[in-house]
Amino acid sequence: MTGSFPYTMKALEDALAKVQNYGWLFEWGMYLFLLATLGIAIWIFFDSTNKNKGEKALTSRILSIVGVFLIAPAFIFRYTGTFDGVNNLARLTGEIPPIIYPGAINWNVRWLLGGYGPTIALVALLGVIVSIVAVIVYASTVQRARPSTEFMGALNNRFAELERGIGGVASQSTSASVSANSVPAPMSRPASAPSANAGAATIFDKKAPTAATIIERPASGASLRAIAGANTGQAWNLPAQDIKLGRDSSSFIVLSDGKASREHAKLLYNGGNWAVIDLGSANSTYVNEVAISGQQYLNTGDQIRIGDSVFAFTK
Repeated sequence: MTGSFPYTMKALEDALAKVQNYGWLFEWGMYLFLLATLGIAIWIFFDSTNKNKGEKALTSRILSIVGVFLIAPAFIFRYTGTFDGVNNLARLTGEIPPIIYPGAINWNVRWLLGGYGPTIALVALLGVIVSIVAVIVYASTVQRARPSTEFMGALNNRFAELERGIGGVASQSTSASVSANSVPAPMSRPASAPSANAGAATIFDKKAPTAATIIERPASGASLRAIAGANTGQAWNLPAQDIKLGRDSSSFIVLSDGKASREHAKLLYNGGNWAVIDLGSANSTYVNEVAISGQQYLNTGDQIRIGDSVFAFTK
Protein backbone atom coordinates (compact mmCIF):
# COMPACT_ATOMS: atom_id res chain seq x y z
CA MET A 1 0.00 0.00 0.00
CA THR A 2 1.43 3.37 -1.03
CA GLY A 3 0.56 7.06 -0.76
CA SER A 4 -0.18 8.99 2.41
CA PHE A 5 -1.97 6.12 4.10
CA PRO A 6 0.37 5.49 7.09
CA TYR A 7 -0.35 1.79 7.67
CA THR A 8 0.73 -1.22 5.64
CA MET A 9 -0.98 -4.55 5.41
CA LYS A 10 1.97 -6.12 7.23
CA ALA A 11 1.55 -3.70 10.16
CA LEU A 12 -2.16 -4.51 10.40
CA GLU A 13 -1.52 -8.25 10.26
CA ASP A 14 1.16 -8.05 12.97
CA ALA A 15 -1.08 -5.95 15.23
CA LEU A 16 -3.98 -8.33 14.74
CA ALA A 17 -1.80 -11.35 15.49
CA LYS A 18 -0.86 -9.84 18.87
CA VAL A 19 -4.44 -9.86 20.11
CA GLN A 20 -5.62 -13.15 18.62
CA ASN A 21 -5.00 -14.92 21.92
CA TYR A 22 -7.27 -12.37 23.65
CA GLY A 23 -10.02 -12.44 21.01
CA TRP A 24 -12.40 -14.27 23.36
CA LEU A 25 -12.19 -11.41 25.86
CA PHE A 26 -13.27 -8.77 23.34
CA GLU A 27 -15.98 -11.03 21.91
CA TRP A 28 -17.79 -12.23 25.07
CA GLY A 29 -15.41 -12.20 28.05
CA MET A 30 -15.65 -8.50 28.78
CA TYR A 31 -19.44 -8.75 29.11
CA LEU A 32 -19.13 -11.46 31.76
CA PHE A 33 -16.43 -9.43 33.53
CA LEU A 34 -18.66 -6.35 33.55
CA LEU A 35 -21.61 -8.27 34.98
CA ALA A 36 -19.41 -9.83 37.68
CA THR A 37 -17.77 -6.57 38.77
CA LEU A 38 -21.06 -4.64 38.70
CA GLY A 39 -22.74 -7.38 40.75
CA ILE A 40 -19.96 -7.30 43.34
CA ALA A 41 -20.10 -3.48 43.62
CA ILE A 42 -23.90 -3.42 43.97
CA TRP A 43 -23.86 -6.17 46.59
CA ILE A 44 -21.16 -4.47 48.69
CA PHE A 45 -22.94 -1.10 48.59
CA PHE A 46 -26.37 -2.60 49.33
CA ASP A 47 -25.23 -4.94 52.11
CA SER A 48 -23.05 -2.37 53.90
CA THR A 49 -25.83 0.24 53.71
CA ASN A 50 -28.39 -2.23 55.01
CA LYS A 51 -26.13 -3.09 57.96
CA ASN A 52 -25.26 0.57 58.60
CA LYS A 53 -21.54 -0.16 58.16
CA GLY A 54 -20.70 2.20 55.31
CA GLU A 55 -17.66 3.58 57.12
CA LYS A 56 -16.10 0.15 57.64
CA ALA A 57 -16.88 -0.80 54.02
CA LEU A 58 -15.21 2.28 52.50
CA THR A 59 -12.14 0.38 51.26
CA SER A 60 -14.28 -2.41 49.80
CA ARG A 61 -16.54 0.11 48.07
CA ILE A 62 -13.62 1.91 46.47
CA LEU A 63 -12.04 -1.35 45.27
CA SER A 64 -15.32 -2.54 43.77
CA ILE A 65 -15.74 0.72 41.82
CA VAL A 66 -12.15 0.54 40.58
CA GLY A 67 -12.81 -3.01 39.38
CA VAL A 68 -15.75 -1.84 37.27
CA PHE A 69 -13.80 1.03 35.71
CA LEU A 70 -10.90 -1.25 34.77
CA ILE A 71 -13.28 -3.12 32.44
CA ALA A 72 -14.18 0.10 30.57
CA PRO A 73 -11.07 0.29 28.30
CA ALA A 74 -12.01 -3.07 26.76
CA PHE A 75 -15.37 -1.64 25.65
CA ILE A 76 -13.71 1.52 24.32
CA PHE A 77 -11.23 -0.60 22.40
CA ARG A 78 -14.04 -2.78 21.07
CA TYR A 79 -16.52 -0.15 19.93
CA THR A 80 -14.87 3.21 19.18
CA GLY A 81 -13.39 2.23 15.80
CA THR A 82 -13.70 -0.35 13.05
CA PHE A 83 -11.64 -1.77 10.25
CA ASP A 84 -13.99 0.13 7.95
CA GLY A 85 -12.30 3.23 9.38
CA VAL A 86 -9.02 2.05 7.85
CA ASN A 87 -10.68 1.50 4.50
CA ASN A 88 -12.35 4.92 4.60
CA LEU A 89 -9.05 6.58 5.53
CA ALA A 90 -7.43 4.85 2.55
CA ARG A 91 -10.16 6.12 0.24
CA LEU A 92 -9.68 9.68 1.49
CA THR A 93 -5.99 9.46 0.59
CA GLY A 94 -6.79 8.23 -2.90
CA GLU A 95 -5.88 4.62 -2.33
CA ILE A 96 -7.98 1.62 -3.31
CA PRO A 97 -7.92 -0.41 -0.14
CA PRO A 98 -8.06 -4.18 -0.06
CA ILE A 99 -10.37 -6.04 2.33
CA ILE A 100 -8.21 -5.72 5.40
CA TYR A 101 -10.29 -7.87 7.76
CA PRO A 102 -13.79 -9.10 6.90
CA GLY A 103 -14.63 -10.42 10.34
CA ALA A 104 -17.18 -9.06 12.81
CA ILE A 105 -14.66 -7.95 15.44
CA ASN A 106 -14.71 -4.14 15.60
CA TRP A 107 -11.57 -3.12 17.49
CA ASN A 108 -10.26 0.41 17.70
CA VAL A 109 -7.75 0.75 14.84
CA ARG A 110 -5.38 3.21 16.48
CA TRP A 111 -5.08 1.17 19.66
CA LEU A 112 -4.78 -1.98 17.62
CA LEU A 113 -1.89 -0.64 15.57
CA GLY A 114 -0.32 0.86 18.67
CA GLY A 115 -0.08 -2.63 20.17
CA TYR A 116 -2.35 -1.82 23.12
CA GLY A 117 -4.75 -4.76 22.65
CA PRO A 118 -2.98 -7.25 24.97
CA THR A 119 -2.43 -4.53 27.58
CA ILE A 120 -6.13 -3.60 27.58
CA ALA A 121 -7.07 -7.26 27.92
CA LEU A 122 -4.78 -7.60 30.96
CA VAL A 123 -6.30 -4.45 32.48
CA ALA A 124 -9.76 -6.04 32.15
CA LEU A 125 -8.49 -9.17 33.91
CA LEU A 126 -7.02 -6.96 36.62
CA GLY A 127 -10.47 -5.40 37.11
CA VAL A 128 -11.92 -8.80 37.96
CA ILE A 129 -9.06 -9.51 40.38
CA VAL A 130 -9.57 -6.15 42.12
CA SER A 131 -13.30 -6.91 42.51
CA ILE A 132 -12.52 -10.30 44.05
CA VAL A 133 -10.11 -8.58 46.48
CA ALA A 134 -12.95 -6.17 47.37
CA VAL A 135 -15.14 -9.16 48.33
CA ILE A 136 -12.36 -10.66 50.47
CA VAL A 137 -11.71 -7.36 52.25
CA TYR A 138 -15.42 -6.83 52.84
CA ALA A 139 -15.91 -10.34 54.22
CA SER A 140 -12.93 -10.01 56.57
CA THR A 141 -13.69 -6.52 57.89
CA VAL A 142 -17.46 -6.04 57.71
CA GLN A 143 -19.35 -9.20 56.96
CA ARG A 144 -17.90 -11.28 59.82
CA ALA A 145 -21.11 -13.17 60.41
CA ARG A 146 -21.12 -14.77 63.84
CA PRO A 147 -23.61 -17.60 63.79
CA SER A 148 -21.34 -19.84 65.86
CA THR A 149 -20.89 -17.17 68.53
CA GLU A 150 -24.59 -16.51 68.85
CA PHE A 151 -25.29 -20.23 68.93
CA MET A 152 -22.75 -20.83 71.68
CA GLY A 153 -24.07 -17.84 73.60
CA ALA A 154 -27.62 -19.17 73.38
CA LEU A 155 -26.43 -22.65 74.39
CA ASN A 156 -24.59 -21.23 77.40
CA ASN A 157 -27.71 -19.29 78.37
CA ARG A 158 -29.81 -22.43 78.28
CA PHE A 159 -27.29 -24.35 80.41
CA ALA A 160 -27.15 -21.44 82.87
CA GLU A 161 -30.94 -21.34 83.13
CA LEU A 162 -31.06 -25.10 83.63
CA GLU A 163 -28.37 -24.89 86.32
CA ARG A 164 -30.18 -22.09 88.11
CA GLY A 165 -33.47 -24.00 87.87
CA ILE A 166 -31.95 -27.14 89.38
CA GLY A 167 -30.26 -25.08 92.10
CA GLY A 168 -33.52 -23.30 92.87
CA VAL A 169 -35.47 -26.54 93.17
CA ALA A 170 -32.79 -28.03 95.43
CA SER A 171 -32.72 -24.89 97.58
CA GLN A 172 -36.51 -24.81 97.94
CA SER A 173 -36.57 -28.52 98.82
CA THR A 174 -33.88 -28.03 101.48
CA SER A 175 -35.64 -24.98 102.91
CA ALA A 176 -38.95 -26.81 103.07
CA SER A 177 -37.32 -29.77 104.83
CA VAL A 178 -35.61 -27.56 107.40
CA SER A 179 -38.78 -25.59 108.03
CA ALA A 180 -40.83 -28.74 108.55
CA ASN A 181 -38.33 -30.25 111.01
CA SER A 182 -37.15 -27.28 113.05
CA VAL A 183 -39.58 -24.39 112.64
CA PRO A 184 -43.03 -24.64 114.21
CA ALA A 185 -44.66 -22.24 111.82
CA PRO A 186 -43.40 -20.35 108.76
CA MET A 187 -42.71 -16.70 109.40
CA SER A 188 -43.87 -14.24 106.82
CA ARG A 189 -41.59 -11.30 106.31
CA PRO A 190 -43.35 -7.95 105.81
CA ALA A 191 -43.17 -6.72 102.24
CA SER A 192 -41.70 -3.44 103.43
CA ALA A 193 -38.78 -5.00 105.29
CA PRO A 194 -35.41 -4.00 103.77
CA SER A 195 -33.21 -6.66 102.22
CA ALA A 196 -30.10 -7.70 104.13
CA ASN A 197 -28.17 -7.81 100.87
CA ALA A 198 -28.29 -4.47 99.08
CA GLY A 199 -27.31 -6.09 95.79
CA ALA A 200 -29.93 -8.87 95.92
CA ALA A 201 -32.87 -9.26 93.58
CA THR A 202 -36.19 -9.60 95.49
CA ILE A 203 -39.15 -11.57 94.09
CA PHE A 204 -42.60 -11.55 95.73
CA ASP A 205 -44.30 -14.91 95.28
CA LYS A 206 -47.88 -14.42 96.38
CA LYS A 207 -49.30 -17.64 97.83
CA ALA A 208 -52.50 -16.31 99.35
CA PRO A 209 -54.56 -13.10 99.21
CA THR A 210 -53.46 -12.14 102.72
CA ALA A 211 -49.79 -13.11 102.75
CA ALA A 212 -46.69 -12.97 100.54
CA THR A 213 -43.53 -15.04 100.74
CA ILE A 214 -40.26 -13.29 99.91
CA ILE A 215 -37.64 -15.25 97.97
CA GLU A 216 -34.28 -13.54 97.88
CA ARG A 217 -31.76 -14.24 95.12
CA PRO A 218 -28.20 -13.03 95.91
CA ALA A 219 -26.34 -10.98 93.37
CA SER A 220 -23.60 -12.68 91.36
CA GLY A 221 -20.83 -10.89 93.23
CA ALA A 222 -19.57 -9.23 90.06
CA SER A 223 -19.81 -5.54 89.23
CA LEU A 224 -19.16 -3.02 86.49
CA ARG A 225 -17.87 0.49 87.10
CA ALA A 226 -17.81 3.17 84.41
CA ILE A 227 -14.32 4.72 84.28
CA ALA A 228 -14.67 6.71 81.04
CA GLY A 229 -17.49 8.16 78.97
CA ALA A 230 -20.84 9.74 79.76
CA ASN A 231 -21.61 7.22 82.54
CA THR A 232 -18.31 7.80 84.39
CA GLY A 233 -18.64 7.25 88.12
CA GLN A 234 -21.63 4.93 87.99
CA ALA A 235 -21.36 1.36 89.22
CA TRP A 236 -23.64 -1.65 88.92
CA ASN A 237 -23.86 -4.85 90.96
CA LEU A 238 -24.56 -7.60 88.42
CA PRO A 239 -27.39 -10.05 89.13
CA ALA A 240 -26.91 -13.76 88.55
CA GLN A 241 -28.37 -13.63 85.06
CA ASP A 242 -27.56 -12.44 81.56
CA ILE A 243 -27.74 -8.67 81.02
CA LYS A 244 -27.70 -6.34 78.03
CA LEU A 245 -25.84 -3.07 77.51
CA GLY A 246 -26.97 -0.46 74.99
CA ARG A 247 -28.84 2.76 74.38
CA ASP A 248 -32.21 1.03 74.56
CA SER A 249 -34.09 1.91 77.73
CA SER A 250 -34.86 -1.76 78.40
CA SER A 251 -31.14 -2.57 78.82
CA PHE A 252 -29.82 -3.38 82.28
CA ILE A 253 -27.12 -0.75 81.73
CA VAL A 254 -28.43 2.11 79.60
CA LEU A 255 -25.53 3.79 77.80
CA SER A 256 -25.53 7.54 77.20
CA ASP A 257 -23.10 7.14 74.33
CA GLY A 258 -23.82 8.19 70.76
CA LYS A 259 -21.45 5.53 69.39
CA ALA A 260 -23.28 2.72 71.17
CA SER A 261 -25.97 0.71 69.40
CA ARG A 262 -29.44 0.26 70.88
CA GLU A 263 -28.56 -3.33 71.75
CA HIS A 264 -24.77 -3.23 71.73
CA ALA A 265 -23.42 -6.08 73.87
CA LYS A 266 -24.49 -8.79 76.26
CA LEU A 267 -22.89 -10.15 79.42
CA LEU A 268 -23.48 -13.88 79.85
CA TYR A 269 -23.61 -15.41 83.33
CA ASN A 270 -22.87 -19.11 83.76
CA GLY A 271 -22.50 -20.38 87.29
CA GLY A 272 -20.07 -17.73 88.50
CA ASN A 273 -18.30 -17.18 85.19
CA TRP A 274 -18.93 -14.13 83.03
CA ALA A 275 -18.43 -13.60 79.31
CA VAL A 276 -19.26 -10.79 76.90
CA ILE A 277 -20.47 -10.99 73.27
CA ASP A 278 -21.13 -8.27 70.72
CA LEU A 279 -24.71 -8.12 69.42
CA GLY A 280 -23.81 -7.05 65.88
CA SER A 281 -23.14 -3.45 66.86
CA ALA A 282 -21.98 -0.82 64.38
CA ASN A 283 -18.76 0.01 66.26
CA SER A 284 -17.87 -3.38 67.85
CA THR A 285 -17.13 -4.19 71.47
CA TYR A 286 -13.59 -4.19 72.87
CA VAL A 287 -12.04 -6.01 75.83
CA ASN A 288 -8.73 -4.50 76.88
CA GLU A 289 -8.72 -2.55 73.56
CA VAL A 290 -9.04 -5.71 71.44
CA ALA A 291 -12.19 -6.07 69.33
CA ILE A 292 -13.98 -9.28 70.24
CA SER A 293 -15.09 -11.60 67.47
CA GLY A 294 -16.81 -14.18 69.62
CA GLN A 295 -17.57 -14.98 73.24
CA GLN A 296 -14.90 -13.39 75.44
CA TYR A 297 -14.60 -14.55 79.06
CA LEU A 298 -13.99 -11.85 81.67
CA ASN A 299 -11.63 -11.67 84.63
CA THR A 300 -11.21 -9.11 87.36
CA GLY A 301 -9.52 -6.01 85.99
CA ASP A 302 -10.68 -6.46 82.39
CA GLN A 303 -11.91 -3.30 80.72
CA ILE A 304 -14.86 -3.33 78.33
CA ARG A 305 -15.07 -0.46 75.85
CA ILE A 306 -18.28 0.42 74.00
CA GLY A 307 -17.91 3.54 71.87
CA ASP A 308 -16.33 6.13 74.16
CA SER A 309 -17.50 4.39 77.34
CA VAL A 310 -15.12 2.15 79.31
CA PHE A 311 -16.20 -0.17 82.13
CA ALA A 312 -13.98 -1.96 84.65
CA PHE A 313 -15.13 -5.49 85.46
CA THR A 314 -14.72 -6.92 88.97
CA LYS A 315 -15.50 -10.56 89.64
